Amino acid sequence: IPEEKWFINLHKIGNVGSASSYIQLEELFNTKTLRRGEKILLSVPESGRFSYVYALLEVT
Repeated sequence: IPEEKWFINLHKIGNVGSASSYIQLEELFNTKTLRRGEKILLSVPESGRFSYVYALLEVT
C-alpha cells in the first residue's frame, strides 16, 4: 500500500493502548471525505510488536 494512502496519527496522539484504533478511525471520519465502497485496512500493532491485529472495513 503506497505511503500516501496511509493515515497515521501516532505522532499527534501517542500510544493510547486499546483506544488507538477508535481514536484514529474517529479522526479519519472527521477529516477525510470517504466514499461508499472505499475500503479501510486497519493495522494495529501491539506495543512490543509481538502481535498484530488487522481489520478490513468498507464504507457504506
